[in-house]
Amino acid sequence: MSKASAPRPHCTTCTRSTRWCERSFTRAGRLLNLSQPAVSAHIRALEPYYRAPLFEVRQRRTHLTPAGEALFAYATRVFHLLTEADQALIATEQGQHGLLRFGASTTVGNHLLPSVLSGFLCSHTSVRVETEIATSLDVLAWVIAEHVQFGIVEAPVQSSDVVVEPIGQDELILVVPRTHTLAAGDPVTPDQLNDQPVVRRESSSVTQRLLDAMLAGVGVKPRIIVALGSTEALKQAVLAGIGLAWLPHLAVMHELCTGELVCLPVVGLRVSRTLNLLRLNGAQLSPAAEALLADIRRSLTPEGG
Repeated sequence: MSKASAPRPHCTTCTRSTRWCERSFTRAGRLLNLSQPAVSAHIRALEPYYRAPLFEVRQRRTHLTPAGEALFAYATRVFHLLTEADQALIATEQGQHGLLRFGASTTVGNHLLPSVLSGFLCSHTSVRVETEIATSLDVLAWVIAEHVQFGIVEAPVQSSDVVVEPIGQDELILVVPRTHTLAAGDPVTPDQLNDQPVVRRESSSVTQRLLDAMLAGVGVKPRIIVALGSTEALKQAVLAGIGLAWLPHLAVMHELCTGELVCLPVVGLRVSRTLNLLRLNGAQLSPAAEALLADIRRSLTPEGG
């Protein structure tokens, strides 16, 4: 009995579809494009398996036995579940259903994803998203271990096990509170920064090592006040007036818009980080993942770009 067959009208004397009310193996076989012997053979195979007769003939018409009635109820549920499974798989293939688990490094996870996910979840209401947020190296390890489907990181990483694909840029910018003496926003020279108190990330930070190398290249010798272990801690230190800092543009967009922080261009210095997509070699991303990544790429594309 094919689940793909078109539904038939219900019998006028019971609640079953007329497919189940033909009362004849011959007529049922014609509906299913099977011969009467083939239908009988299927029944003969079922009855020994369930150790009970499923059909009986009364007045030259075929009826379900009590055991057949019990099995019929479960068979109907099975066909309904198969139909639901078909619909779920189609929705998954279209990126509208399923679980999407991925990893993100801290700047991406804390400052980029919330706004992107807001729009994505509105258009993909049946997709459940789980995001793991940690360091870029942690995300790389999760991708290799197949704990997540993919990762997005801001620090450069390498592994023969993963494909690293650039998906956007995030600039590290020098910011000061609006009350700072340099807050006019005019470009400053490297020499002007040598006497300024600076707050920075810890020395083990990959991004901090990149920044240190670029500052040394233009002759900036920062006067370090304190090293802090997170981007958010740096931002709060700058807002509190402890010192100036280079911070990811993604992390300070709100404060720049409100005027709480001011960006200071530095003559001869521009620090930009590539945001990378990490996926296991040979791995096929789900349609939902591809849809989310398209939203992320759009959010990282400058207007008019």
